[in-house]
Amino acid sequence: MSLEILLQAPIAPVYTQNFANEPISFGNHSIDFEVDGVTLNYEADFRLRFAPRDRLEIVCPMNGDEGPAIHTLFDRGDLQLRFTKRNVSFDALFSSAHGSKGTLEFVPARSAICATAPSNCISRAVVHLFNLPKFLSAQDYIFRTHEPPLFGGCRCGRVVLRFDGWTITIAANLQTGKMLEELKEKGGYAITHICEIVREDSSQFSTKSVTEIITCLQYFLSFAFGRWSAVALPVGFDENGRVVHEEWGLPMVSDGAWNSSQSWFCEQEGEILSQVFPGFANLFFQKTWRKALTNALYWYLGASDRGVGIGVDTGLILAQTALEGLAWTYCVEDKKLVTKDAFAPRGLSAANRLRLLTTSLGIPSEIPKELRTLHAQPGKQWEDGLEAVTKIRNGLVHSGEIKGLPEGAFYDAWRLSMWYLDLVLLRLCGHEGNYANRITRRAVWESSRVPWKV
Repeated sequence: MSLEILLQAPIAPVYTQNFANEPISFGNHSIDFEVDGVTLNYEADFRLRFAPRDRLEIVCPMNGDEGPAIHTLFDRGDLQLRFTKRNVSFDALFSSAHGSKGTLEFVPARSAICATAPSNCISRAVVHLFNLPKFLSAQDYIFRTHEPPLFGGCRCGRVVLRFDGWTITIAANLQTGKMLEELKEKGGYAITHICEIVREDSSQFSTKSVTEIITCLQYFLSFAFGRWSAVALPVGFDENGRVVHEEWGLPMVSDGAWNSSQSWFCEQEGEILSQVFPGFANLFFQKTWRKALTNALYWYLGASDRGVGIGVDTGLILAQTALEGLAWTYCVEDKKLVTKDAFAPRGLSAANRLRLLTTSLGIPSEIPKELRTLHAQPGKQWEDGLEAVTKIRNGLVHSGEIKGLPEGAFYDAWRLSMWYLDLVLLRLCGHEGNYANRITRRAVWESSRVPWKV
């Protein structure tokens, strides 16, 4: 395999950090807002900070024009700020006033704000990705610097995602390794990869299209890595390289470095992302599936995240919620395998609903031999993995239904439920290649063929 050799990164970032959790400045911008009929004007400093918690801050130096209006700010709290020279407004909350610093501070009402008017003439968009893992693929490149200690160059991960005329390139750079080490050591947030979005035919596109693609990409990468991944700080350029779109702020993102045990992604086979994305995007942009998919991923990511104090028992409940939602959409709304009565209270049991889903998708229902505690049920053995998952879940919700389970059974049931979710979602995306099997995997480089293609 011959990798492309470059003397500079293929995608230049707009914003950079020298170290993890370093604040990002968007510069000073003229803003105004009205309080008690008085219009106040400021040169505000916009910056994204990450500690002690991530937030976009708007800091305005007091100029003596506030008068009694400052007291109204304390009582009112929320107001609308306007970029004076851009004629763009956004909702904000009054955060604090610092007499010693002579500043007023605001935060946006939403996690991110659009700092430019809508545009239909974007030729390319650059996006910054936070806390992604290091990965390798056949599309990687060699970054040759001719500087110590990397005289021969550094291999940087790169993947290209394609869907419906869109080309989305995700690339690491020389900072990626350093940032990931810092995330492992102290947690927090860092730009680890840069992304470029263009149309294959070089045609222009709109702000709305950028937002849609970014939203899809955030859900996709979160699904791939088993935790919320931030696709943030998009900057759109027109054909002359002029900035025509900017968004500032950080969407939901998991703190710290990625753990390979969290998902089906294999970091040694980054091209899996290119294989799965087209099918995922196809689902995401379908009217029947969009809400069902994003709801399922919300529960999936909640069930997957061990870093927020959620135990495997709660994770099992969340995972079954995701599975049942997918079963309803696939079996009733999409394929119409059964009527909605089958999912009514007196219809199919929870196990049979999930069994209908997995059987239709060609997903094995037997309990993997590696989950020993689920093969050690006292008395009657489980019929299959779907019965084990649903019965153990019911035992958590309805006290007394399940007794005498061996130690570790809740953990194994959670692992099994997450494995089913991995497979169901990958099958719905039409994936036919490899994935990391969270049940049988023994090393970070180990992958398996999806069972419907074995």
